[in-house]
Amino acid sequence: MFLRHFNFTVSPFERDVATSSMYESRQFSEALARLLYTCQRRSIAVITGEVGAGKSTLLRMLGDRLDPNRYFFIYIADSNLTPRNFYSLALSALAAEVPGQLPKLKQRFKEIVTHFYEAKGLTCIFAIDEAQTLEISMLQELRFIMNFKTDSFSPMGMILVGQTEFRSTLRTLSMTPIWRRVDTNYHLSGMDYEETKAYINHQLKVAGCSHSLFPDDVINRIQEKAKGIPAMVNILCKGCLLDASTRGQELVDVENFNRTLTDLS
Repeated sequence: MFLRHFNFTVSPFERDVATSSMYESRQFSEALARLLYTCQRRSIAVITGEVGAGKSTLLRMLGDRLDPNRYFFIYIADSNLTPRNFYSLALSALAAEVPGQLPKLKQRFKEIVTHFYEAKGLTCIFAIDEAQTLEISMLQELRFIMNFKTDSFSPMGMILVGQTEFRSTLRTLSMTPIWRRVDTNYHLSGMDYEETKAYINHQLKVAGCSHSLFPDDVINRIQEKAKGIPAMVNILCKGCLLDASTRGQELVDVENFNRTLTDLS
């Protein structure tokens, strides 16, 4: 509804924007650098963050930036992920046969991943999203997934992405052997005011708007409410734009924000 009013070419503040058009905050740049380092070292990385902080978006950006001649990126998101499910999903993604018995699944997995590395020159990178939902059995299986010919060799990398509490889970006594194998970890928190302002203006620019529609006092209120979490910033901004367009306004104001907040609550 507000696209025509504000002369947008595409709808801003959407989740499905191309990764090449995404705003890369300081935290995103740092997290991407660490993930690329993990891929190069073929090790384990842990990324945590609040709901809506952009964890899944970060994985999309990583997948698009990895050289397809060097890496084979596999994204897995399954709230009921078990060792059997993991090996089955992984083998399917690698276009390999999927045996029925778990021991054969494990053996076939190691054979295929090693083949990709040694024969094709491809490092398999497995990214498991929503890792805070993983059962203990799956977390414990991670140790064996990463064990290949010797303890110092791995033809693959593993990225575990979950909500904030996942880091605490891995630091418990029973998970210590896994935590010790984590090569890098990073926590995504909210953007600060300046980054939120830059993020909003970037979204508008990508949508075809050459000037800011959000005055500083409105951005300040958005920052206070959203705490810099991109998903919440998106919701508030779209609500403000919709409210402003229905009233024929050229700019968003505080009253638009207040009404949006009332609607959300």
